[in-house]
Amino acid sequence: MSQEEEEEMPKKTSFWQRFRTRNQDKTQTEVVSIRSLFRYANTTELFYLVLGTIASIAFGICLPLALILFGDTADSFIDRAVNLCSLNFTSLTQQYCPSNVTLTSINFYTKISYKYFLKYSMK
Repeated sequence: MSQEEEEEMPKKTSFWQRFRTRNQDKTQTEVVSIRSLFRYANTTELFYLVLGTIASIAFGICLPLALILFGDTADSFIDRAVNLCSLNFTSLTQQYCPSNVTLTSINFYTKISYKYFLKYSMK
């Protein structure tokens, strides 16, 4: 091979060496201030920037509060099954059901809803 052919062939490099940057390839970037960054922005654009910043801060504060509220709401639906196990069915039977009905946790919602339906539909 001639010397020209060797120069045209790319050098073999490993995969990670391809992404490594050399110091001579780096160009120094100039640091700019906030004032010079927004020097061409008019007052309307600056107003929208401030408004967006305030809105994003408010959203960042409200999102955890909304998650807590949603969690409490979801827990209230789940706790209904726990409360069903701790009910005193004897007192509920005496209050809402006729004497020939035995109230258990299985037929509780069916009987109560049926009694409410009869109670309010007869009025």
